[in-house]
Amino acid sequence: MENEKEVLAKNLIKYRKSFNLTQQNLADKLNYSDKAVSKWERAEGVPDVFVLKQIADIYNVKVDNLLNESPEKKPKNIQKTRLKKTIIITLSSLLVWLVATVAYVLLTYFVPETAPTYLIFVLALPATAIITLIFSSIWKRKVLQFLSITTLVWTVLLSIYLLFFDKFYIFLIGIPLQALEIFWYIYKNV
Repeated sequence: MENEKEVLAKNLIKYRKSFNLTQQNLADKLNYSDKAVSKWERAEGVPDVFVLKQIADIYNVKVDNLLNESPEKKPKNIQKTRLKKTIIITLSSLLVWLVATVAYVLLTYFVPETAPTYLIFVLALPATAIITLIFSSIWKRKVLQFLSITTLVWTVLLSIYLLFFDKFYIFLIGIPLQALEIFWYIYKNV
């Protein structure tokens, strides 16, 4: 059992350092104290299975890689992973705008007498915010989640204003929604 603790401790140190994280950084991501992380890295204790899974997810490896003497997979560079995620969000958002552009062109060409087709682009704004919100929630990017929700609130209100409700005071609804979001963000990050 002591050998397994030492192997785990060695791998925890190796992966943490390869990701340029301090013990405090890792502890913050896990909602643990840096003392707990230090204890694991000194082989004086081990994280429970759920925390071990969280750690493996942070380093983009399997739990086995943390427990085995010679991990098969080297940790991915965190900047590369972040760049790939940003590219996925960007491409998904661009896909929304491609669909909106195709719809605009088709409607303008085939049914020119319909309602103002430029509103398709207004509707693409909340759709983009929803796509960004989904990915930022999956990848736990808190600031991007906050910005996505803010964009979603105000672009939905803009869409309602332009499409159905031609009264400017519809935007007053956004003020308490924005305040709720700010307080929720603060509450979740304290």
